[in-house]
Amino acid sequence: MSVYGVHKVLHRAQVDLDFRERLRAEPAASLDGFALTDDERAALVAGDVARLAQEGVHTFLLSRIPRFGLFGLDRDEYIRRMATLRG
Repeated sequence: MSVYGVHKVLHRAQVDLDFRERLRAEPAASLDGFALTDDERAALVAGDVARLAQEGVHTFLLSRIPRFGLFGLDRDEYIRRMATLRG
């Protein structure tokens, strides 16, 4: 996992409202055109934030996922998944 492509997706979701809406409506299709590995794509679509964090994705950018309701995650679910990193 290179994480650069994931960072680009998450940054764009933060600054581009139209893209953010597409991510909510059609997450997998919205990732087309980004330089992502199959693993990165799968982790994003599944909302596997703990795995993405373990692979080096910046946690500030990951925290935008529940803030914007992306990939089916709300704040509580995001916290629950990230808590698995501790143990």
